[in-house]
Amino acid sequence: MVRPVAVPGRSQTEEIEAIPENLFREPIDYLFADHYRQRIVCKHLDQIALDPGTDQVARLAEAVLGFLERDLPLHIADEEQDLFPRLRTRCEPVDQIDGILTQLFEEHARGQELGLHLSTGLRRLAEGDPSAKDDAFLKAASSFAESQRRHFALEETSVLPLARKRLLPNDLAELGRSMAARRTAAYPE
Repeated sequence: MVRPVAVPGRSQTEEIEAIPENLFREPIDYLFADHYRQRIVCKHLDQIALDPGTDQVARLAEAVLGFLERDLPLHIADEEQDLFPRLRTRCEPVDQIDGILTQLFEEHARGQELGLHLSTGLRRLAEGDPSAKDDAFLKAASSFAESQRRHFALEETSVLPLARKRLLPNDLAELGRSMAARRTAAYPE
């Protein structure tokens, strides 16, 4: 679990919390919960980009870096290796899933590339290196946050509703088991 991080300018602490393992039994809900966590990551990136001089920037950078390096690759694997192939099998032509999935695969690739660039700057910020706050990095942080918001909005309005509609109970159980195994967690029976 990524430790809680205070968001500057807010009275409450926004956390990137671990998702309860019992949600592996409801893998679509798990993916929605992970999108909520990604929204918090995007808020942290926005804060870094808007106010890179804050004394909280190192803590924010550390939290975002941890998510990008550990959690986001798992989420992408959940989708690309398990969810998307099942959708291709179960969806009907009227769903037009192939075009949507092609777009999402492309966005994943671009996001991973930009995430690698961000990781270098985030690592430097987490270590307290003020030179990491250059304009190119700050623009990339803001751009990444915005593209991620658009990305999971598309997933939440098209892919996840189709998954609820088209996937069979056995598909969902297999998806949940695979997601748990990817995280070396026990699937809740």
